[in-house]
Amino acid sequence: MWKRREALHLASLAVLLGIVIVGLGSDQVHFPAATSITSPSGAGWTTRGANIITPAGKAFVIAGVSWYGLETPQFVPYGLDAQNYTSILSETKSYQFNTLRIPFSNEVWEKDPRPNPQLSRACAACQGLRARDILALIINHAGSIGLHVILDDHRSDAGSSTAPNGLWYNTDGALGYTERDWMRDWVDVQRWVQGQRMTLGATDRVAVYNRASDGFPTVLGYDLRNEPHTPPGQPYLTGATWGTGDGINPHKNPNPNPFAPVCVATSTCHDWRLAAERAGDTLLGDARRHGWPAPLIFVQGVSNYPAAPPHTPEGPYDLYRWGGQLEGVNGNADNPGAPIVLNTGGTASRLGPAVANQLVYVTRDYGPDISATDWFTSATCYRLGCAPKGSVSGLVDLWCQRWAYIELPPGRYGDCTGGIQPHFWSAATWQSTGAVPYTQAPVWIGEFGTGNGAGDLSSPTPGSQGQWFTDLINFIQSSYTRTARNDSGLPLHSLNWTYWALNTDDAYALLGPQFAGLANSAKQYSFLCFILRSPPPKTHPLRPCGSTGVLPAPH
Repeated sequence: MWKRREALHLASLAVLLGIVIVGLGSDQVHFPAATSITSPSGAGWTTRGANIITPAGKAFVIAGVSWYGLETPQFVPYGLDAQNYTSILSETKSYQFNTLRIPFSNEVWEKDPRPNPQLSRACAACQGLRARDILALIINHAGSIGLHVILDDHRSDAGSSTAPNGLWYNTDGALGYTERDWMRDWVDVQRWVQGQRMTLGATDRVAVYNRASDGFPTVLGYDLRNEPHTPPGQPYLTGATWGTGDGINPHKNPNPNPFAPVCVATSTCHDWRLAAERAGDTLLGDARRHGWPAPLIFVQGVSNYPAAPPHTPEGPYDLYRWGGQLEGVNGNADNPGAPIVLNTGGTASRLGPAVANQLVYVTRDYGPDISATDWFTSATCYRLGCAPKGSVSGLVDLWCQRWAYIELPPGRYGDCTGGIQPHFWSAATWQSTGAVPYTQAPVWIGEFGTGNGAGDLSSPTPGSQGQWFTDLINFIQSSYTRTARNDSGLPLHSLNWTYWALNTDDAYALLGPQFAGLANSAKQYSFLCFILRSPPPKTHPLRPCGSTGVLPAPH
């Protein structure tokens, strides 16, 4: 986001991914005699409607926090110079979070460098280990204390924040990372998570044990790419788009075989939706072949989406936070809409069985201190329909239009105004991939955060950082228990979330100095604890929820 934090040979890779370069007319798909719309294998994490489902069949809500640093040139999560990873994870668990999101870069994965030992001096077990081994230690301990993990491909080369080009590959400069590299790395990550030792860069010494204390896979799944977007000041088609088809006319085939576009071989594709399908299909196919539980596939949005007509290549566009714009899933009167459809593997001429229960859509949200967008004004308000007609200052209207509509009850897909809005999918959208239609899916707010001043948490001033944060917390809370106090006007259901970030050195830090204690107790006990699925009880050894004051009402 816009804040501080920023060996397979090619031939064998082509066989692995099943990529066959063909003409644009080859988006016809041939299916096995029997197709499946269930999880391809094993007792893993799945979805049902707007819910994430545990391997035991119970609903699960991600209530987590991000811990960054591995994706940077430091090549190790921040804080290990001050505290052992066991202490950091135990404190995270003590605050009742259930999930840890860990960003990484393709560079750290492929090079597997040995970090400067001073950067992990508080971790005796880390000394002499390379980056992947330290990550394996973290995942294994997280699972042992009941924390689940989502791995996030944050960028290609090591660095802070997201990839400047807004894409899932980077072929510029000496360090080139093609789409094939990205796909290969994800396959390697999955195999590594299942206990296989990798040799890319170096040979692993520590194996991942992918079984948490609850008996479920520790790693929930894979956040395929952080914040696809159009770079500022650049034309829409130069960055990550949603549903443009990469040469296949979306009006004729809104969801073609994702392996068919010729740009796949040259790392020149721009339709992020199709790239996410390629990666998801490849991971699900690899899991099926090995008999592993299928992972959840987390797919972020983009930053721009063409507005309803009149529209030209120059715009207008509906803008949102990088990776958070999901209007393209439904489309509008000028754009047919392109929901994610997953299969177990595929080539340009053939896809595996369809999968209907492994997808989670991902958004993110930040307040005006990141960027003073035009929905933060003196008229900014909370509830559905509160803003004047034609205004974008109604936060719930905005959230609904950009992403929250996806998890509304079946039959209300695209409904943000009190009247049912049609989706724009044709029968071909589903027939071309063997899938069945869905009108509801889980949504995960993969990032949101705020500073530690009182005004960063709550403020009655319209358009302020504090108003935004208080209102978003109430919005999430209303998806679990809807009350007269937090009622947004939408029948939300079980929003998932991860706070950015755990890190002491971040402007939005959750933990205090030296990665111990809290940077601001009220942030945890008057805000975040009210959206935890297991808030600290009154007998909690730290503090009970509400001990620093109750969650303020939305403004």
